[in-house]
Amino acid sequence: MDETELFYQIRLQLHASVCSSNQDVYMEDETLQELIDSIVGFNNTWGKRPMTWQLLDPDANDHKINLTFTPIDRTGTIQVDVFIHDEWQHDPFDHFHAVFKFRTTMGQLDDLSTQLKRFIRRETDHVASLRPE
Repeated sequence: MDETELFYQIRLQLHASVCSSNQDVYMEDETLQELIDSIVGFNNTWGKRPMTWQLLDPDANDHKINLTFTPIDRTGTIQVDVFIHDEWQHDPFDHFHAVFKFRTTMGQLDDLSTQLKRFIRRETDHVASLRPE
């Protein structure tokens, strides 16, 4: 939590077998609630259509993170497509761009939603979810 208690500095760790990224981003409760609401909506419709959650830096177009959740079978397996674009405009060498995917399950999405709710209520300061089962 920053000193104004309006934003969190979050380390978003995304890993696949061929790629790994640690993104330090600022978020507020509303941004996390949007992710929770998206997950709940996705789960309530049993993932009948893909759902994308997008994290944009409101002050710049140089930092974007998209997570797209798509069902890939009837047993509840979900593919998560990750898109990251992180570029610092003042340094052409400070640039990261990645596109990769991993699999998880509907149950893991439920767990992520539950953990994020606890995080927003300040019951925990760590969320670890969407891990392979």
